[in-house]
Amino acid sequence: MAISAHATETVFFEAANPLLPSAVAWLRGRFAKTVELDLSGVVCTLPGSHAQQRFVSLLQWEAAEHDLKLTLPKVITVGQLAEQLYFNPVRHAIDFEQTLAWAKVLNSSSPARLSSLSPALVADSDLSPWMELASTLRRLHEELASSCVTFADVAKAAESDNDKHRWRLLDELFAEYLQVLDHAELADPSHVRARALAMGQCRCSSALVMIGTSDLSDALVAMLRAISCPRFALVAADPNDSKRFNELGGLKVDAWQNLVLPIEDRHLVPAGDIFDQSLATAELLADYGDRFSADQITIGVTDEAQVGPLEVEFEQRGVNVHRNLGWKLSETGVGRLLNLTITFLERRTWPALAALVRHADVYEMIDSRLKANEKTQPGEGWLETFDQLMASHYPVQLDRKLSPSAREHFSLAERVRDMVLEWTMPLTGETQSISRWCQKIDGFLVLVAGDTNVERERDESESDRSELAYGAMRRQLVRYGELSATLDVDVDAVTALQMLLGRSAEIRIHETAQTDDIEILGWLDLALDDAPALVVVGLNHPFVPGAITSDPFLPGSLRAKLGVGDNDRRYARDCYAMELILKSRAAVRFIVGKTSADGSPTPPSRLIAATEPEDCARHVRNLLEGVRGKVRLWHPWDDVPRDQPLVIPPLDRSVRVKTMSVTAFKDYLACPYRFYLRHVLKMRPIDDVESELAANQFGDLVHGAVERFGKSADKDETSVQRIQASLLEHLHAFADATYGDAAATAVRLQVAQAERRLKVVAERQAERIAAGWIIKEVEASVSEDTGACIEVDGQTMGLRGRFDRIDFHPSTGRWAILDYKTHGHIPEKKHLVKRDGELQWIDLQLPLY
Repeated sequence: MAISAHATETVFFEAANPLLPSAVAWLRGRFAKTVELDLSGVVCTLPGSHAQQRFVSLLQWEAAEHDLKLTLPKVITVGQLAEQLYFNPVRHAIDFEQTLAWAKVLNSSSPARLSSLSPALVADSDLSPWMELASTLRRLHEELASSCVTFADVAKAAESDNDKHRWRLLDELFAEYLQVLDHAELADPSHVRARALAMGQCRCSSALVMIGTSDLSDALVAMLRAISCPRFALVAADPNDSKRFNELGGLKVDAWQNLVLPIEDRHLVPAGDIFDQSLATAELLADYGDRFSADQITIGVTDEAQVGPLEVEFEQRGVNVHRNLGWKLSETGVGRLLNLTITFLERRTWPALAALVRHADVYEMIDSRLKANEKTQPGEGWLETFDQLMASHYPVQLDRKLSPSAREHFSLAERVRDMVLEWTMPLTGETQSISRWCQKIDGFLVLVAGDTNVERERDESESDRSELAYGAMRRQLVRYGELSATLDVDVDAVTALQMLLGRSAEIRIHETAQTDDIEILGWLDLALDDAPALVVVGLNHPFVPGAITSDPFLPGSLRAKLGVGDNDRRYARDCYAMELILKSRAAVRFIVGKTSADGSPTPPSRLIAATEPEDCARHVRNLLEGVRGKVRLWHPWDDVPRDQPLVIPPLDRSVRVKTMSVTAFKDYLACPYRFYLRHVLKMRPIDDVESELAANQFGDLVHGAVERFGKSADKDETSVQRIQASLLEHLHAFADATYGDAAATAVRLQVAQAERRLKVVAERQAERIAAGWIIKEVEASVSEDTGACIEVDGQTMGLRGRFDRIDFHPSTGRWAILDYKTHGHIPEKKHLVKRDGELQWIDLQLPLY
């Protein structure tokens, strides 16, 4: 297709009509010939990936509707446009390589030279602080370059001598940074573009069609004005508003500062916290459901943190939604795996190991290995065994031996530990280059998750989110594994993993939307979305309009002076988006909450003030004081009978309790159902998170000491000091056998607390010996075998009990039963309760004894 060169043609479409369908119809009218729509010589640019995908779909439908043979144009986003406008023979440095180059320059400079940038840096600092400052400078350079501003330009505009010195230093460092990249045979993308513009080397051989690109950077605008190919700017705005746009369809910032938006009372919906905002969204969708199908409704969010609560709300109601924003790679299973692995490698503790083995993929790997071992039960209950170890013995450091008792009962947990140590062994040792670590990390991921396809970019129709995430992470490893040797640095495994995980936060994983899904879009995607019904969650400050509140390098006054991405520009962008949303939808509602997803107070957006003063006051009053009309919604629990809010599984009444311990009667009197779960089905809660002994475990610790004392040769000792020494010796023997020397610090403190109690026990024991009592039995047990039983429903039920201690007084012939208690409650209050004026037993231990 031959197209003659001409100046930019700006085409305005009525704001009441969605821009993308109008743009597709315009392309057909402009370029269609007979039975063909050949757009092979056209590059179409759109603001984001959602608009890009939707545009391609609409273009295909348009061609099919008119029986045209379609040759698709090259469809790109604004972020990809600059690379179409010049030729660069040198490979661009990726973000990570740019950061490494900055870090190399900074690290080779003296701390005194860099004091105006960061006075805390020291010459022998590890790589992390240099990388953090390097990342800041890289982003700063990119932001300035997008506005056609250099560090030298800022130095001239700065007012104070200190600021001028800082910016001159940055200009010097930038020159050194370019030399480092040049030595690595790499180029800084922003610098290359600026040089191509300055030398008149901007070129483009295709026709450019810019669709809704109202927020082009100054650098892109300059490059577009420098090329001579055909350019078309398609703008969603009424023709009489053309003065608000430049010839490329970009916003004239000043023209939007006093715009009056057509906001009506019905557009604004008050709500409370994020959960109430989610409920309000569900209510509005229920109202929309009579008029619109799922593919005609869009949910917009102004803060990504709002997506999770919305998904939960709609999942409960059986409504399918699609998170168009996708998931950050760091938030997926592979991101969590790397995060847990970092913690494990840093701490080398049992709690860190317990967290790592709970990761789904690590769990599956361990489980399959245990099942493959013929010598053991096939992996059955290994995680429960692991939890029991953590809950019973509180081990901390992996490199210290477990206690004898733990090793005897939990050898399976030790095997799991040894497995994980073996698998993570390649991620230990001396420092190595980042590229070398990437190969080892990739091997670790293959071990855990299998050999996911690295070559394939993604096939969302075949892959689930986990597979997509692993594939994306491994592609990232391949990129980092090809780092320039000039820029690569030696680090330890943890630092390499942290770098990888930190830079994976910006990578998104997207799943394919299903036909009945309702789309959840970010704020910047809403202006070009063509769904006729829309609910926007969170029309609040500080989300809309976006604002820069503080910047250590570029304060607001300096930004305004340089014309660099200031708040007026952001206001103009969001004001224009708001106008399009209001004018191009059959139904639109904005939910204005009182707090954000993290609970922070969020006042209404100042876009609400872009109306007539009396309207603005009414809107704000309604939002702050008004109550929205409630819509009755179906809840998943609506089908549960009102007299039974929770379905309780029935018990097997045919099971007979043949024997009970004397302490179990208290549980039965409190709740027969929970008694059945605990004492018949043997169900027990396991808490592997606590780092200190529970009350019953502390009681076992003290009981263990006094029991051993009562069986020892010291039981008849009369000296308080010798009794105390014996009790403490038995306490530490019990603690060492049960918890070892690797237990948590809190456990060791509790052993010290037990020492204090046993010192008092020693005094009381000496008093009993002096009074003529002797220890006759310790931990004496009775059971149905010795005739201990009662009659229940005409049948004999055995009793089991264990006396902590039985004393005998030879001169009087008296016997005493002692029951040790480590709590501070009065015994009568633990065993008796006053009901209807009478004392009743709630614990039958003492009367049964």
